[in-house]
Amino acid sequence: MYICAKIQPKQQTLAEYKEAIYKIIGERIKSQRESLNISQLKLSEKLDISRSSISNIEVGRHQIPLHVLYEISRVLELDTKEFLPTYGEIVSFATSEIADYSNFLKSSKLKEEQKEKLSDVLKNI
Repeated sequence: MYICAKIQPKQQTLAEYKEAIYKIIGERIKSQRESLNISQLKLSEKLDISRSSISNIEVGRHQIPLHVLYEISRVLELDTKEFLPTYGEIVSFATSEIADYSNFLKSSKLKEEQKEKLSDVLKNI
């Protein structure tokens, strides 16, 4: 007789989700910046950092220092905690099978018709 035990997936640590954390924070910064109609350049000037740093923060490539996050919060008129994801949001983002194919499609050089077909295929996976 064989006994089958249910195998539990390995619990991930937050360090393993680091990339997801910074991408979520960056997306939230970008969303708030855009809702206030502030350009990356204008935000960078107010923070005395480069525009490319703002861009890198918004796409999650740059691990934003805490003091900069507080300054961004002040300039964008939003409490710092609003930029920080919950553990559940981090896990959900990091483990989604298709993290965000829409950004990929927007930046690709495919024709609009090809983008729509690919989007339909990905939605049905």
